[in-house]
Amino acid sequence: MTGKKLGRLLVGLLTLVLAVGFFNGAKSAPIVAQAATVKGYGTPTQDPSSFLFWYSNTGFRTQPQDTYTTVGTTKKLTTAVGYSFLDTFFNPLAYDHFQWYQSMDAGATWTAIKGATSSTLSVTPSKVGTTYYQESFGYYLFIPPLLPNEYYYSRVASVTAMGSPVNATGITVTADNHYLYSNQSEAGTTTVHANLIPANATSDVTWSSSDPGLATVDKTSGVVTANTSGRSGTATINGTVTNADGSTQTNSTQIKVGGGLDDQTVDSGKSATFTVQGTFPSTPASVTWYKEAPGSSTPTKVASGTSLTYTTPTTSAADDKAHYYAEITIKSDSESKTITTNAAELNVKFSDTPKVTITSTATDNTDNTGNVAHGLSNVISGDAITITGTITDGNQDSKMKAGLLAIRVPPYCSNTAVSIDGEATSLQAPKQIGDYYYLVPRTPVDFEAGQTHTYKVSFDSLEETDSDFTSLVEMEAYETDASKLKAVVPADTILGTTNDNNFDTYTGPGISLHFSSNTLTAQAGNVTFGSLSYANVDQTIEGQVEGGGDLLAVTDDRREKNATTISLRQATPFTDGTHTLVAKLSYANGSTVKQLTDTNQVVLSAGSGIKVGSLNANHGQELQLVLASQAIYPGNYTSTLDWTITSAP
Repeated sequence: MTGKKLGRLLVGLLTLVLAVGFFNGAKSAPIVAQAATVKGYGTPTQDPSSFLFWYSNTGFRTQPQDTYTTVGTTKKLTTAVGYSFLDTFFNPLAYDHFQWYQSMDAGATWTAIKGATSSTLSVTPSKVGTTYYQESFGYYLFIPPLLPNEYYYSRVASVTAMGSPVNATGITVTADNHYLYSNQSEAGTTTVHANLIPANATSDVTWSSSDPGLATVDKTSGVVTANTSGRSGTATINGTVTNADGSTQTNSTQIKVGGGLDDQTVDSGKSATFTVQGTFPSTPASVTWYKEAPGSSTPTKVASGTSLTYTTPTTSAADDKAHYYAEITIKSDSESKTITTNAAELNVKFSDTPKVTITSTATDNTDNTGNVAHGLSNVISGDAITITGTITDGNQDSKMKAGLLAIRVPPYCSNTAVSIDGEATSLQAPKQIGDYYYLVPRTPVDFEAGQTHTYKVSFDSLEETDSDFTSLVEMEAYETDASKLKAVVPADTILGTTNDNNFDTYTGPGISLHFSSNTLTAQAGNVTFGSLSYANVDQTIEGQVEGGGDLLAVTDDRREKNATTISLRQATPFTDGTHTLVAKLSYANGSTVKQLTDTNQVVLSAGSGIKVGSLNANHGQELQLVLASQAIYPGNYTSTLDWTITSAP
């Protein structure tokens, strides 16, 4: 029976059987840390990989470090151990048995240091040179293992004594782990290290924490310990080296402390991502994510797998103050450990102000030729008009629950109808608000049922004159739900009245409607030839339209443009009431000149489908006058012209 088996007889038979396999495993653990050129008293044991407070194997979690000093100056070597699940579970009565060894001849021979049986060792060199140290420990109750390789061994650390102090000119601080858990039963720990410049500086390093209530640090060993009260935050661990001449050098590193998850804040409509923090030796065997709805302590599983990150669906105001946490299981061989993170809070930033968008498209169902979405250019009496569109509240957190539509329509229209989401709705009598008439449906738009709704407005035009009108869709917004709002609509809720209790009104784009008389009309301008004398005889005088207008101003609003001709005749000669002026009056169109008589002459022809335009000097269309070489009596002479417009079906 081996010493290892004997050391566990008091624990019991079950412990005896399992412990044999455990210590055999310690014998074959791979070497991961040893002095580069010095062989230790024993083979250094593999550093244990850890998951929070659970170690995959027993070994040194803090190794002694190489250091420099001066003769007669004490340096302290420090270690710490971690225990596997097997040791802590099956050997509950066992405890550590430490022993330090030293070598004065670069590892050729090793001797046990009398009384050096704790995890720390104070070394005070008596001469210049390097001494090597290694620590072993056994984990047992009374009876120690019989063979050296059944113990655990640290790395070999050197202590070099210098003849005189070497001052540090710089220091760099590092940490084994930058995240420690504070919400578990055992305190999370890590170790900080100081790298001095130069490497053989003999100065001492002292450690301090910016927030001991969050995480403490041993001033000598650099072991950082998190709180166990669940407090979270970031502690700055400072390393200060004090030289023999009194000068100091300082550097620091930050250690974050918490329960594994940070609270997240996102804008409504965005996703939030929670990530489990900390160092894990391997991919978790399982990670299960839970959500607690706002105001509830009942968790709901939202994800499972092995991912240490969880991204929520798109958030809304309803998710504000929800909490998320994860259960993480790590396995090592046949053993496993599960921890639960803190419940991190989700903060959703949102606004309840509606983001209303109203679209509108107009169509002349009788003849839509030449029209655009927001404008009908030639509406005539009898045309059937529709305006369709959508109403969308782009804010999913909006306080608006319902809306009332009001559609501005022309004063002269008939057969009015409105439908919302494809359902026809009854209308109140057209309401005059200011200078306009509105159609007001009795059915509210229900935004609790959906964020986007459709509408359709239809009417027949009765307008027979040339005029312009702007139609539009307005909506009053309410926090009252649609069913309650519908009950009061017929009685006292009319857009723009003092009885309204809405909190805002939204307006869609204007729809321009140009109404036409469906006719072709013309207005002739008066033409003057100015003051003439005998000097103007036989000269061609160009007439000028008074006021600079058109010779013939034509408005062609006909929907069906039949072939059209415009004829002109000189109905009367030039006369001042007593005398007749002998003169020749002609019509010029830029390319030809026609002398006018008392008989109609065609001066413009427009084919079918062609819009007739105005006649003016810009197009070379004008009247010309030539005075005959005869007696001229002074006076104001006028002549009457007849314009005839003929449209042939």
